[in-house]
Amino acid sequence: MSDVRSRHREQTEDGDGSPRWDIPPFWQKLNSFFLFPLQMEPLIYAAVLSLCGYLLLAGFFLAMLAGIGLMLAVSRYGFKVAALASRGITDSADYRHDMVDEDWKALPWKFFGVLLVHGFIIGWLTHASAGLGTIGNILSSLAIPATLMVLINTCSLRSAINPFLLLGTIAGIGKSYLLLCFFLFLLMQGAPLALGLLLPLMPKFVLAPLITFVIIYFSWVMAAMIGYVMYQHHAALDIEPVKAPDAAMAEPQDPAAAEARQRDAMVARLVQDGDMQSALDNAREWQRTGYDNVADQRRFHRVLKLARQTDSLTQHAQRFIPLLIGQQRESEALDVWSSCYKRDPQFKLESAENTLALARLAWKGMQPAHVLALLQSFEKQYPAHELTPEAQELIVRALKLGLNKPDQAVRVFMRMKMRYPAHPSTQEAEWMLRDDLRKTMDPATAST
Repeated sequence: MSDVRSRHREQTEDGDGSPRWDIPPFWQKLNSFFLFPLQMEPLIYAAVLSLCGYLLLAGFFLAMLAGIGLMLAVSRYGFKVAALASRGITDSADYRHDMVDEDWKALPWKFFGVLLVHGFIIGWLTHASAGLGTIGNILSSLAIPATLMVLINTCSLRSAINPFLLLGTIAGIGKSYLLLCFFLFLLMQGAPLALGLLLPLMPKFVLAPLITFVIIYFSWVMAAMIGYVMYQHHAALDIEPVKAPDAAMAEPQDPAAAEARQRDAMVARLVQDGDMQSALDNAREWQRTGYDNVADQRRFHRVLKLARQTDSLTQHAQRFIPLLIGQQRESEALDVWSSCYKRDPQFKLESAENTLALARLAWKGMQPAHVLALLQSFEKQYPAHELTPEAQELIVRALKLGLNKPDQAVRVFMRMKMRYPAHPSTQEAEWMLRDDLRKTMDPATAST
């Protein structure tokens, strides 16, 4: 009976009664990952690429070009597999052209850039100490799955080397992240093991395509696994799935929750069928009539993200974020702000109080970059506001303690000292920067 339960996804509810998927952990889906490269589309593509393995036996120049081309083709499809799996599309028969983001094509090159950065840091650590170099290698290996997830989620090289985003991704996945690393390590050992078993049995003229196929097979198994883990933790990673779990889910007892689930399912079907306009129209109408309904507003926000309508997304967020904060859903409000900020770096909230509330939450979550993004133009956005000293103190805190930029923090404090000399926030900032201010006032101390 327990085995039956483990195969079914049960629906739980958020505080407002809206549905939330409980997706089985990835270690219960291992068979599906190993079978994915044997589905029709990836199998045919892998067979074609494997035949190109004969080019690796040509002259040096042609073999080098063929090797680069093969790695690029294999990795591009792998990123596509992982990205679509992160949205719930785990069957290649469901792939459609409109689901593919053009930015995914550059992900192999950006991942190569990440590896170069890692290599530079490891080399520098090794030069300082062999022990530090070993530690750097271990940490780099552990960070690779999170790096791939951040790359898929943001398509940004800068984000993929941001330690705060990597740590946030690892924290969002939780303890199972180490288990994922372990399974990926085993898969990396699987390719040479499989080749060791197959090579003695195969004639020499098929060795090149055989080796190529085995490498492709295990690469795409890993891609399917990483994508599913992202899907499993889609809420923590700010991913909007377009397909619900396969198994039937129990109806919630709350009528409002049942209605929310039906609307979510309807919109998900429309998106999956490629009818984005109908999905938008329905979600827009529901959020218009349910202006204080978090489930309706959340659904509209997600569809706007999928439709990439940045202007409408940011306009809606001006109403959605205050609603979330008013219902004490600050963490979700911060996620909504982050979604808008990633798409429009000029996005600012109309309310100073809400802006400072999100900045405080970002600081609690060890996200100093978000703190600065929220507060960097606070004075200009909300001139002469009574919360300005508190906002500036938080900026000082983020610069000094979060980003280790005391010089910039001192400059912000100097402005506070001139404009709000007696404010408690100014005094707190002064205490925080006491050592840096002492160095500034005593050039002899600073020089030593």
